[in-house]
Amino acid sequence: MSLRDRFRPANAARLDPRAEARAAQALSANRGRKPIAPAPAANKALTAVLRPLLKETGLGLSELKRRWADLVGESFARATPEKLAAGVLTISVPGALAPFLQQQTPLLIERLKVAGAKVKSVRIEQRTAAFKRSSNLRPLKRALTPAEETALAQALDPVGDPGLKSALMRLGRAVKQG
Repeated sequence: MSLRDRFRPANAARLDPRAEARAAQALSANRGRKPIAPAPAANKALTAVLRPLLKETGLGLSELKRRWADLVGESFARATPEKLAAGVLTISVPGALAPFLQQQTPLLIERLKVAGAKVKSVRIEQRTAAFKRSSNLRPLKRALTPAEETALAQALDPVGDPGLKSALMRLGRAVKQG
């Protein structure tokens, strides 16, 4: 006697013999399906909630900084946006350019409004010219001889990545020179 027969009710013999086959088929058709639909993706739900709210706020400061030169044009490109709060945009301007830009603020506000920024007024802060940042790269003391250069290139032939090969060439030149 099989295990199935042991646990079968006594009146099971009178049931339809194909009932078990139909039940097995019905169970296999529903196997693996979730009874409840999954929740929507978080980014889609968040976008649906925030989209109507963001239409009222306009561009943020980070977006203004990223697109500044394209939005305001050549004359304002040397100025940099620093702060945007309650419709007041604070920009830093090199000293000599500040009086010119002060006269042009209505044009700047109009350009920013066309771009979608909610700017009511502009506050200009004068600053000194920015210092040129020095590079941490030192010039080579002496150039490598052609023989040294070819030996270095041959040693790096097995490297497949061109970016890595270029970095290793620079490192090799720096090591050989010093």
